[in-house]
Amino acid sequence: MRPERDNRRGGTLLLLLLLCGLLTALHGRSARRGAADPITGAVSDMALVPAQVAAAHLGAWWHLSAGSLLSGPRLARDNAALKARVLDLAAQNKSLLTAQAENDRLRRLLGFERRSPRPLLAAQVAALKPSPHSDTLALNRGSASGVRPQSVVLAPNGALVGQVLSVSARACDVLLLTDAGSSVGALVHNHTPRGPIGLCQGDGQGHLRVTYLRSDTPLHIGDAVTTSGLGGVFPKSLPVGAVASVFVDRTRSLQTAVLRPAADYDHLEEVFLIRDVPPDGPASGAPAP
Repeated sequence: MRPERDNRRGGTLLLLLLLCGLLTALHGRSARRGAADPITGAVSDMALVPAQVAAAHLGAWWHLSAGSLLSGPRLARDNAALKARVLDLAAQNKSLLTAQAENDRLRRLLGFERRSPRPLLAAQVAALKPSPHSDTLALNRGSASGVRPQSVVLAPNGALVGQVLSVSARACDVLLLTDAGSSVGALVHNHTPRGPIGLCQGDGQGHLRVTYLRSDTPLHIGDAVTTSGLGGVFPKSLPVGAVASVFVDRTRSLQTAVLRPAADYDHLEEVFLIRDVPPDGPASGAPAP
């Protein structure tokens, strides 16, 4: 058995030597001709190139994995800092927008006060509709500032709000025009030489109605309504509202105009009181037409 095994080993070794000699001869022949070595190319294609590609992929994977592990905490800290900065900037932006809105509002108030032909007294709304039984508001101005009962109250846009009902030294209560017990003479501007005159009253639900208008009087949606000046309490031409709808009572030959109020009664923050209201109005605190 041993001689046969030695013979097989000798044959294998001889075969390898012949193969090496053949490869060497082929390589020398290719070198002399200046051609590419097919053996070297095959070895490169089958072993070297795949090994290089695998090594490159392995290196890229390791770089990403190791980089993520090492930079993860730093990125988390940076992300938290950026989020905090965004929240801080958002808060600053909101504060600036609020300040800008307040500045614009104060400019409008100052502009209206300067343009008004009547002397005005600015007041802040301390409470809006504090009583469930009437449409009223409380102001931070009283008799110490020259306020008296039946002083006329205007919104920042000049629209009629109502009139003072009661006064203390440093505060007063105002009966809104929307209250069911409030009324004022009203003139409807319907593009005729002389517009119809009626009585504007509140219904206690935040609405205004102009009643006692003749049924043959032409009314249009959007017609402006102002104070008529009749009665001696409210000055003439104060904005009251605009016609929103019209109802005709054929049996009485009258019609009623429902108004969209010119003053935003639910969002009043500041108002103006007219200083020059004559003190010899009606003795009671109830509004007069």
